[in-house]
Parts: sequence; structure tokens; C-alpha cells
Amino acid sequence: AAFGLYFPRKEYSENVYIDQPAGMPLLRIHALRDSHGEVAHFHLCQNLIISRARSHENHWFQIREKTGLLYLSKTLDREDFNMLSVGHWMPLSKVMLYVFLSSHPFQEKECDSATRTTVFLSVINATAPVCSALTARQLCFTEMDLSFHIKENKPPGTFHQLQLPSVHHLCQNLSISYKLLAAEGVPFRYNENTTEVSVTQRLDREERERYELIAKCTVREGFREMHIEVPFLVNVLDEDDSPPFLPNGTDTADAVVEFNRKEGTVLATLMVYDADTTPIYPLESSRRKYTGTIITDDPWISEIFRVEHVFDEIHFSPNGSQVRGTRHEYKLVLNKSISVTDHRSFQLDILVNDTEFHGLERSVMLHFNVSILPVSIQFPNTTYQFSVNRNAERFAQIGKICIENCMKFRGVNITYKLLPPNISCYPVNILQGREDKYGSLYVNDSSVLRRPECKEIQYTIQATDKQSKKHTKTLLTIVLEGTLLKKEEDCPDSCAVSKHHAECEECGGLGVLTGRCQWRQGSGKGITTNYSTCTPNIKTCPDGICDVIESKDLAVCPQDCTS
Repeated sequence: AAFGLYFPRKEYSENVYIDQPAGMPLLRIHALRDSHGEVAHFHLCQNLIISRARSHENHWFQIREKTGLLYLSKTLDREDFNMLSVGHWMPLSKVMLYVFLSSHPFQEKECDSATRTTVFLSVINATAPVCSALTARQLCFTEMDLSFHIKENKPPGTFHQLQLPSVHHLCQNLSISYKLLAAEGVPFRYNENTTEVSVTQRLDREERERYELIAKCTVREGFREMHIEVPFLVNVLDEDDSPPFLPNGTDTADAVVEFNRKEGTVLATLMVYDADTTPIYPLESSRRKYTGTIITDDPWISEIFRVEHVFDEIHFSPNGSQVRGTRHEYKLVLNKSISVTDHRSFQLDILVNDTEFHGLERSVMLHFNVSILPVSIQFPNTTYQFSVNRNAERFAQIGKICIENCMKFRGVNITYKLLPPNISCYPVNILQGREDKYGSLYVNDSSVLRRPECKEIQYTIQATDKQSKKHTKTLLTIVLEGTLLKKEEDCPDSCAVSKHHAECEECGGLGVLTGRCQWRQGSGKGITTNYSTCTPNIKTCPDGICDVIESKDLAVCPQDCTS
């Protein structure tokens, strides 16, 4: 697509001095063509901006419409300087001009061209220095870097003049010459007569993105000769002229759904490369340039799956020159959690389309071989057996119950419950945290443990998948053991209250397994998580997690459950 003439530089700069005469050339601005036959017209608007704060009508500067030469149209005196400065005490004033560009002549007050560049003028409250007072750098180059941006695939043309018009006008007694130092074969030409630099052919950014040349200036004054060299950089701007392609030709990936059936799960990823660059911002706009669409007429597939597209910058190295490109990742993602009963296989196709490339190869098709496997809801053991000491207290943790592969599950919500035994002995219950994939067995009624008729208690455990309602059962046997201990008087409910080793192990408390608290000996080295403390169960308290049983009563393990 043609976007018209453009500036090879975003901004220009120059110094202006008091009492410089009308007609004084300041700088030369160039334009490059987007297509053959275009003719550049330059235009300055009526207003200029002073110190980025306020505008003022422009009486002093003008530009030649056909050549782009910016010059003083009126001698700038001290009264003018006071108008252009923010304060009389300032040694210089910064003035900003906008130069507009069009392929047709401008009307007198026309300032609505979308193509513009900025000129920064430093208006200095002093007369211009004599040529002999200027350094070689000041005679040869402005303070601004010689850095240019040229669009790829556009017609050749002149984009810079090395000679400074203001210096050439003032210092005609000096000999100032230039050279452009470049490797052989680069597509740039320097004209010694005009000191202009041109691009000689259409550039291909995918072949080379950056050219690093050297501008060399020689100043001769009598027998004295000075040389100055500065970098001369050309960056090639990208346009979407490359089709998408597949790295190594890989267009197929396997996507298996088994234990991880949760919404948001990434099942598989395929890559699409593009030798063109893709701007990071605005993100959504860049994503829309490259679309990935699931090709299906099955509403179930449309509901269950989605495509996520992310992209990042990569580098290619054609001809030994590093250029930027884009890697697009297309991820097949579960849009909804899949039931454990779903079981099917199919090929899911995704059409990737580069919307800004206009050739026939703008699209590639990606294929995902999807296999949704069923999973069984069953216990690994036909029976479970746990021993419980008769001196255990309420909230003592006995063990965990988990169906087969339960820790691998994602997006599968299993709930556990104990079906009560047919006798009155019922000391144990099961609890489950909101995110827990297992059930935790604990002492619910410690008084039952003290009853001699309660020795071996059998429960039925049922595990149910919340989504499909599928369930399974197994047997649980609780064997009561140990001799009853005499309870010490004046012992606190919480083991954590005891601060010394001896008193800790003399008492019981909520959550103890054998009737007595346990002492955890810390390292004793500074402030650390490994501190000495009295606990009902060294395995679970403190472990940094206020689990579902400890949260039933803060006295069980305040070490974990008190913030």
C-alpha cells in the first residue's frame, strides 16, 4: 500500500544567531518518494512553538517549497530575540517549527498534511562566531546524530546533504570537503559536487536492516588540515512483504487430554514465523494483523477449545547480517473444563492468516491431533487401615485418602465423605480443603477413643466427581491401640502455650496423636522459620500451611494459623 512521500529523519536541528541577514540558509530538508512520479512540496505553518510552551506567529523563517531549503526570511535582531525567548536573561531560546510534506503544492495556510518533521532551532542571544573560532566538528556537522530511516521497496533518491548550508554561506574562505566511507557494494552514493547522499536502489529489510557507514570531513585552512569522522547510520523500515512460513515445515502437533482437564490448560503449541517485524504496541492491533481461526462446524469443539496467540521478536541472519523477524505461537487451549467421561479423538485445524500480506501465500493451516482420554475414578487400594492411639485428642491428624492419580488431576473436582458405621463408635471424620485433591482423616470425637468396646471400626469411604457424579467406594478400618494415660491437671488446650521443653512434653492438647505434645528443637541461629516450639504433631505443625483441620480451631496450631 502506498503511503506517499516521507521524511528520512524525524527531526532536524540548527543554531540561529542575532543579526544574521535575511536570506541566510539554515539547513536542507529532504524527502523520499513512496512511488515513482511523486514530486515533493515543503511547507511551513504560520506559527512556531517557543520552548514547547507557547506559540508565536512566524515572521523569521521560510522554506523553499521545491528544494526544502530552510532560510531566514527576516533579519533576527535583539527585539526579535526578546519576543522568542521565555525571559530576557536567557542566553538562548529553543524554537520548534513543523515542516509539512505533500505531493501537491500547498495552499497558503494549509497545515493539515499528515506527513511532517520537526525542526529545533536554538536562537542564540549573540552574533554568529567568526569561522576561525569554530571547531572542526562545528564546521562539519551539527550536534544531531547522522541517523536516517529509509523504507524498504521504495524508489531510490537523495536523502541528505553533508555540507552545512549556514557554514558554507559564512565560511567561503575555508576548504571543507566530505567523503562517505562504506564497504564495497552498499546501495548508497555520495556526490562530491553537491555533497548529497543518495540511496541507489530499492532496499530489502529482510536482507539487511541496518547500514553503518562513516561520514568523513576534512577542513583545510592554509597549511593546516583537520579530519573529523562521525557515524552515518541508515535503518531500513519494514513493510509487510513477507509471507508466513513454518519452521522446519512443522504444521502438526499432538494434543492429549488426560488428567489435566482444567479450563485454561495449554494442550499444544505450533509456531509460525514471519521475516517481517511486528510492533509490540498497540498489542491488540498487532494481534489482529495475524489471525488464528479454528476451522470447524462442530459447536462442541467451538465451545471447548480456543486459540491463544502470542508473538515475540526473533533474529534471522541472511548473508551474515542480523535482521529482526517475528515468531508467532498458536496455543490450543481448553476453553472449558472437560468431564472425566468425555472420550474422543479428532483433528482440529487452525487457519493462520497474515492480513497485511497481499500475496497468495498469506495463509498457513495448522493441525492439532486431539486425543481426549477417559479417566477412571477409583481408589488404588481396596481397603485402607489406620491405627489411632486412644490418647489422641480432637483434631489429631490420622492420614490422607486419595483416589488413583488424584495429585495429577487438574480441573477435576473430587469430594470425599465417610459413610457412618453401623455401630455407635464414630471417632473419626474426613475434611477436605477447597483446593485439596485428597481427604484428610482426623479425630472428631476423642471421647469415643476412651471407650473399651470400641476397638476396630469400619467405615465406607466414597469419592465423587462433582461434574459427572461418577463415584467409587472403598473400606476404611480404624484400629484403636495404646493404654490410656492419666491427664495432667492445669494443662492448656493448646500445645503452643508451653514455652519450655519439659512442660511441653508433660501436657497434651488439641491435635496431639499420643496424649502428649511434642517439642521441636530449632537451630537457635537468629530469626528463622526453624525455631523451637511446642506442637501437637511435628509432621504437620508448624509447616507454614494452615491446613483445613488446623483452621477448624486456631488453638491446634497457632504457629501456622495466626498471621
